[in-house]
Amino acid sequence: MRSRLFALAFVVGSAACVGDAPPEPTGTIDDGTAGAGLHETGDTGDVGGEGANMYARVCASGTVTKGIDVSYYQGSINWTTVANAGIKFAFIRVSDGTGFHDPKFASYWSGAANAGIIRGAYQFFRPAQSVSGQANLLISALGGHYTPGDLPPVLDVEDAGGESAATVASKIRQWVDQVKQTLGVDPIIYTGKYFWRDQVGGPTSFAGNPLWIAQYTSLCPDLPSPWTRWTFWQNTETGSVPGISGQMDLDQFNGTLADLQAFANGSTTPPPPPPTACSSATLDKDVDEGVCVQAASDAKWYQCSSGMWIARSSSAGCAQAFGWCQSATLGAAEPPRTCVQAASDHVWYQCDGSGWASPVANGAGPAGTCSSMHQL
Repeated sequence: MRSRLFALAFVVGSAACVGDAPPEPTGTIDDGTAGAGLHETGDTGDVGGEGANMYARVCASGTVTKGIDVSYYQGSINWTTVANAGIKFAFIRVSDGTGFHDPKFASYWSGAANAGIIRGAYQFFRPAQSVSGQANLLISALGGHYTPGDLPPVLDVEDAGGESAATVASKIRQWVDQVKQTLGVDPIIYTGKYFWRDQVGGPTSFAGNPLWIAQYTSLCPDLPSPWTRWTFWQNTETGSVPGISGQMDLDQFNGTLADLQAFANGSTTPPPPPPTACSSATLDKDVDEGVCVQAASDAKWYQCSSGMWIARSSSAGCAQAFGWCQSATLGAAEPPRTCVQAASDHVWYQCDGSGWASPVANGAGPAGTCSSMHQL
């Protein structure tokens, strides 16, 4: 489906453009929908991305409940027919960032409710745009308050906007905190495993937010850390539902209809405290609070703080530091886990973050699998 991750949680009070065929946006306006930005990361297939053989597949706890997510691309919707087809919930796009307001949101929002379908709003997040502006737009669309019986707001996380992973994670935190402070509910996070790991940095501090996982697979979804359970699953972008023309996204809720109704009314088990460890792509492992890593991606220092990576100017004050190693053989510094065959003795060494260590055999050394290998 067209790329879009969402942020549901708002009721629109103003009238949107109504009509069976809303105009396509012109110019360079962003118009992302849930899932379209995840194809290139391998999130929407059975297998994809680096480490595709390392799975954290989690099946439903039992019964699942059927739902959909929609934007103006679905055109005219007969919500009564949709409800009669067994669809119990619908995520409805409010906007793409601050630049494009979905012209069908208002009519879809009222139409779903009138048909007895539990509704939720989502917002396609643009990290390069004003975070507070996006949060305020969503809050305003919900009338400035959360209505029990609707699903919590969802943040559609599938665009990095050219920002670093640490910056994207920090801006997600800003949006989530602002929306929760105003609406009083924990927003849902919509994302894909590899996008969350590679483009957001795999922050663990969002473990308390319900996960809406995007993955189009015949198997159970493969979850990103830190989540161990999914609340919603977008499992295809080529589904069909009576009352809606063309192919579309289909979703599942992890539970019965009674569970869904309880979730929409805030009756959920409080999540455990979020872990404080951070997942390091450079080291290919989790590190503890206070540890600093000089990232392989940009050679900058980051410190693990409350499950998130915070940019640092140096490693001063870190509980432990893993930095690049200077190689006389290559005449350059190399990031941790790099393996080099030394010109001096032809022995293989691996940068372990503090110096060159051995032995190295079969593509691995004291610091784990070699991220790259430089042979004489």
